[in-house]
Amino acid sequence: MKSIFLKIVDCLLAVVPFLKKKDVKEIREFSDMVAGQLDFLVGELRKVLDDYCELSTKMREMHEEILSLRKKLEEAFSKV
Repeated sequence: MKSIFLKIVDCLLAVVPFLKKKDVKEIREFSDMVAGQLDFLVGELRKVLDDYCELSTKMREMHEEILSLRKKLEEAFSKV
């Protein structure tokens, strides 16, 4: 992900000449900072998705258990 971002920055530097006139070091530091933040956000998003999938699985299991208990309850009431 970081290398893609750096390639984009390099392309911008090649295409837009006035960016080269600015302090290239500042631009590189900024792009590194943005790439680091992007990596962090991607990691956090992965955690959220993992938590969501785990929660979804637990909800499915709970739903199946509720249906099973409901069926047992109906059977018990039908015998009475």
